[in-house]
Amino acid sequence: MPTQNLFAPKHLALAISLAMGGVALANAEQSTEAIEQPPSMETTEQPETNPKQQAMERLKGFLTDASTVPITFTTPETLFKGTDVNDLITLTDGASFTGRLDGGKGDNVLFLNAANGGTLNDTRNFNGLFVAQGNWTLSSKGDFHEGVLVNSGGALTNLGSIKGDVYIQNGGSFAGKGTVGNLEVGGLLTVNAALGAPRVKGNLHLAPGAELAYEVTPAGGQTIKVDGTAQLEGATLKIVSAPGEYPQSSQYKIIEAREVKGEFGRIENDLAYITATAQYNKKSVGLTYARNGEPIQSLALTENAGELAGSIIEPEQPTSPTVPIATTPAPASMTAVIAAPAPALTSVATLIEDSASVESSIPNEIVTAQTTAQPASEPAKPINTAVAALLISDKATAPIALDQLAAGSNANLAKATLSSVTPVSASMLSAMRQLDNRSGSTDGSRSSTHQASGSEGSGRVWFQALGHGGKIDRDADGILQHATQGLVMGADWRLDEHWHVGLLGGKSQTKLDARQYDGDLDSWHLGAYAVRQDGPLSLRLGATYASHDGSSTRRVAFKGFSDRLKGNYDANTQQAFAEAGFSLGRNTVTLEPFASLGYERYQRDSYNEKGGDAALKVYGQTRDNFSSTFGLRVAQVNTLDNGMHLTPRLSAGWKHTFGEIDSDTRQQLLKGGKRFEVTGAALDRNVLSVDAGVDLGISAAHTLGVGLTGELGNDSRKYGVAGQWRMAF
Repeated sequence: MPTQNLFAPKHLALAISLAMGGVALANAEQSTEAIEQPPSMETTEQPETNPKQQAMERLKGFLTDASTVPITFTTPETLFKGTDVNDLITLTDGASFTGRLDGGKGDNVLFLNAANGGTLNDTRNFNGLFVAQGNWTLSSKGDFHEGVLVNSGGALTNLGSIKGDVYIQNGGSFAGKGTVGNLEVGGLLTVNAALGAPRVKGNLHLAPGAELAYEVTPAGGQTIKVDGTAQLEGATLKIVSAPGEYPQSSQYKIIEAREVKGEFGRIENDLAYITATAQYNKKSVGLTYARNGEPIQSLALTENAGELAGSIIEPEQPTSPTVPIATTPAPASMTAVIAAPAPALTSVATLIEDSASVESSIPNEIVTAQTTAQPASEPAKPINTAVAALLISDKATAPIALDQLAAGSNANLAKATLSSVTPVSASMLSAMRQLDNRSGSTDGSRSSTHQASGSEGSGRVWFQALGHGGKIDRDADGILQHATQGLVMGADWRLDEHWHVGLLGGKSQTKLDARQYDGDLDSWHLGAYAVRQDGPLSLRLGATYASHDGSSTRRVAFKGFSDRLKGNYDANTQQAFAEAGFSLGRNTVTLEPFASLGYERYQRDSYNEKGGDAALKVYGQTRDNFSSTFGLRVAQVNTLDNGMHLTPRLSAGWKHTFGEIDSDTRQQLLKGGKRFEVTGAALDRNVLSVDAGVDLGISAAHTLGVGLTGELGNDSRKYGVAGQWRMAF
């Protein structure tokens, strides 16, 4: 419900006077008689008073008139009609109107003072509107014939028609496709496809501190239609581009008027590769929007982004005519514009005039602004929409776009895949170390190994469950995480007094996760191994082969462009090693220094991503490396009271990789690109590995074990857990 006489009108008069920066109402807190005494307040003695001062005098008189009825709303309402006398209707926080707000008879002013703003769909019989604060949307038709004032901190979107003039103070903002009388802007004027451009029946004035935020779209831009004069006094033109596929050169008509005076003081354009240039003539202001000479790679922040930028084939630059400018419709866009305008208003008109009553005037239709834009000759369009979006991105977005398009994570596939098969080789080696020596040696250390294995037969089967993960880090290109789960099964048997041989097979699944990248590896493993034992000297040989079915999902999103790309590829890995160890332990303790030579190879086929214009052709890759490892293992067999054997073990090794360790992958945009190379995290030249576990021989034929592993390299960290069951026969 409305509240009457919530505050004295003379206090509101002072507040408005201060907000307007005027001095005409400085005495508003005094009595009406006191205000009328100074000669400066008598209009007959101020023939030179400008329209703004006159408006303030009229407003002062309205607010201090004893017949003015202040009515304040603080809650949502549906309908309201004012009194038969002068009404000052105020909407504060919490107030809103879903239906008609009618000022009634007399002279009426609507005062909007809610920080949260609101929507007014139907207002009638108001002389003036004052927007003190909040973001308001107005759809009324033909109201406010004496004018509208938007104060600093206030924002008004006009989607209907305002019969009077509109004044936007420094710090205030205005937008909308509705019609107005004269439009005076000292703050922000926003023009975009979503809200349209104002239709000005009188004159348009952009003060020196004003800002016009103007949106361009691929199909064109909105045009401010002015029946009178468009006066530009050095205001700022801020260019905002909507997402889409742009021609390399476009033209737009910003203002069309009976006469254009002055120019914009500066043009703000934060686009990285596009320059906007204003063009002035007697009746219009145009805008040329064209590719500048900035190299694409100039905004690349990473090596991979720079390689991608250098591979892009740009469309040919057409010759852009400056005239004529045609009109075509433009699609809607929801691009938001935020700016901070500066002072100040330089002309005003009457806000409130003497009137006994107001008759509502509703025009038959609202004339909306026309769109402009394609140049007279059709330029060549980019063949790749991802490149088109990149070329119209701003300086903050361009580095992100280049990084996403480069897909640097593809260069880490080799290292991640090799890491995923490491646990299988480790399982094989672990099984070999625990084989019982049946060569007839009476060495105490071999006896302890025999006890740890819990085996008396000539053959054995074993199962090992794998859990392995890690991180691959390459500075600015981000982190690739990988996690592997799988199961390995093996069987081995004794050939003679010195040799054991065995086979294994396994299945594993690996998940890859990086910034805007997900991958899966479905892997099958086969392997063979052999162990020779001559007293304290052990020789262990092994080789594995893995087939990988890989898939990837990559997301690219920037500047309105969005793409989801999928890739499928085949890869395989081979690993082989030869290890020699010498046992120095006695009785229940085993101490074994060891040394090994290893070989690993990775091969991946070429594949094409499926998706939109950001899709890449990823070329095949092959790499192989040799390595050496030196380390020490220690274990101790403990016999429990129930006859079981508990054996804790620990090993540490230092691995050195030889040859080329850099990870490079060649790629190419499927549309409009040349071949380029991205670099991933290099293979670790030196790695420290640690393995700790415990085995439990529960009987002569059965053994359970669990182990934890960890590897620390220059650019990667790996960790894993494995559980094993062995049965001898």
